[in-house]
Order: sequence, then structure tokens, then C-alpha cells
Amino acid sequence: MKKASLIEIFKVFFIIGIQLLGGGYVIVPLLKKYIVDERQWMSEEELVDYFAMSQCIPGIIAGNISVCAGYRAGGILGSLAAISGLISTPFITILILANILSSVVDNKIIQEAFWGIRISVIILIFITIKDLWKKSVNSKFTYILFLLIFLSLILSNISPAIIIVLSAIIASVYTKLNKGEKNA
Repeated sequence: MKKASLIEIFKVFFIIGIQLLGGGYVIVPLLKKYIVDERQWMSEEELVDYFAMSQCIPGIIAGNISVCAGYRAGGILGSLAAISGLISTPFITILILANILSSVVDNKIIQEAFWGIRISVIILIFITIKDLWKKSVNSKFTYILFLLIFLSLILSNISPAIIIVLSAIIASVYTKLNKGEKNA
């Protein structure tokens, strides 16, 4: 995997920040394009791992995964460059639009534009789920674990955080048992 300059990391995450509408799930296809495919700063498997980890730690998913990806590309300073680039775009945009937004929020054209943006976000989330499915649910065990997690989330009031921790423990135990059988 390639290392990157801090300026390049900032620039890439600034560009991602410009395109990032809809939150954490939308960032995955952008990271895949800019960081995995174009620059080879990490593998697709690492991206999926960082995305999963970003969902498990407190904070905004897009920010969390940017810090992880920036660290992979350039260490601690790479993390700072990535998060700075990512948040610069919305920060500048909010400063510019804060006064304008209150006067145009009731405009029918603006409301229709946001409706179109929401539809685009749904499509990007669907693409992310499809890509994550290919990389994550790839065996009988992961399929069964997926079904158990899905049913637990739908049919119970158990906290998603508890389900994430339990599924991580189950997967770790399963992996250790599988390695033990293969080594025997």
C-alpha cells in the first residue's frame, strides 16, 4: 500500500467532503473510488474493516472512517489531514449558507432539490450495502450470523451496541475454533 503526502490526503478528503451528502454510509463508495481504486492507499478489505470499526466507536461514521483511512495513508498527521479536509467543506458551506438558508427554506424549488438529494442518498446507501454484503456475508457462518443479528435487531429491544459486541465475540470464537481445527 502506498503512503501519501499530507497535502494530498487533505485534498482528497476535501474533495470527498464536497461530495458527501447523506452521512456515513455515503462515504464508502467515495473512499473506494479515491483511496482504494485510484490511489491504492488501502485494500478494499481494509476499507470494509475500517468501516465496520467506525460504526462501533463513538462519533460520526464519516469522521471516524476518515481518521482511520488518513492514518493508514499517512500516520497520525495523515489522520489530522483527512479529518481537516473532510470537515472543511461543510464548515465553509455552513458559514456561507447559514444566512441564506433561512430565507429560501420554504422555496418549492429548494424543497424539490432536497427531495432529489434524499433519493440519491438512498441509492448510495443501497450500493454500499451491496458492496459490504459481497465482502462480509461470504460463508454459511456469516450468513447465519447475519440472520441472527438481523432478527435480533427487528424482534427484540436489545441495544444494537450489545448485538455488535456479541457478534464480534461470536465471530472471534468461531475463527479461533476454525483455526484450531485446521491446525489439528
